Amino acid sequence: MEKVEGRFQGLFVPHVTPFRESGDLDRESLERLASYLATQPGVTGLVSCARIGEGPVLSSEEKIAVYQVVGQVTRRAGLIHIAAITPQSTDEAIRLCRDLEELPVDAAMIFPPLLFAWGKVGGDLKVRFFEEIAQSSAMPLVLFQIPVSSYWYDVETVCRIAQLERVAAYKEASFNPELFAQTMRELARQKCRMQVLTGNDRFVAQSYRLGAEGALIGVSNVATKKWAAIDRAARSGDHERAVAVERELRELQELIFGEPIVEAVSRIKTILRYQGLIRWDTVRRPQLGVTPEERKKLIASYREIAGEEIRSELDAETSS
Repeated sequence: MEKVEGRFQGLFVPHVTPFRESGDLDRESLERLASYLATQPGVTGLVSCARIGEGPVLSSEEKIAVYQVVGQVTRRAGLIHIAAITPQSTDEAIRLCRDLEELPVDAAMIFPPLLFAWGKVGGDLKVRFFEEIAQSSAMPLVLFQIPVSSYWYDVETVCRIAQLERVAAYKEASFNPELFAQTMRELARQKCRMQVLTGNDRFVAQSYRLGAEGALIGVSNVATKKWAAIDRAARSGDHERAVAVERELRELQELIFGEPIVEAVSRIKTILRYQGLIRWDTVRRPQLGVTPEERKKLIASYREIAGEEIRSELDAETSS
């Protein structure tokens, strides 16, 4: 495992996981999608089996297959590969991280266990969870702040976890600009080395003004070049340019992450199928998928943003 600490800057794409019509893993589409994303200018890394990748509903065997396929692609491209895991106990987290050490994976992004949202959970329990993982595995860790207030890590707890040697990065996805700003100020005051990636699809450009060093956002599965352009502009200090490009993407962004947000995966897959990057737009139940009317709106918005002719088997559907 090569050293990746200090390299968590730029755009990280949490890719979707393609399935066949039968619901089985579509490895061919997965490799095609990963290879495409890995060649997009400005992409620093790929993230496997996150929520957008339907990780919580994949079997252990499917996750390993995804890690292997995408890991081989990222190795060839010289990118960072992050594996998302969803442990429910410390022992499970340690076992999963140790297993990842044997795969082409550079870091583990840990979804908070359900226990973290069970009543009022203090920082000591959360810090101890990460301490024990860091002591038991050589895998670099990515802390994940998900957009559910009952799960949030408070500022003090984030800073305590950030001091752990194995914690290399933090996906801040609270969708709360005030909390984001408070966290960034305190991390800077304490001179924490942990790098921060914004997961806040709603205020990506603003996140860089607040101190983010990159982005890890599901919406970047589509119009990837433009999201990478936002990252490059923001990290170079051209925040006006970053805001302008994000404004261009606003309609598509709202369509993908409109309510019910749980269907965002279906919407992203609809566009990726339209592009010809995945063969089917199948999602795992209980997700319902998109309606024909919604499909037309998504593809029309994407075509306008892409600004180029895109071959797809769905052309006939959108013109009918």
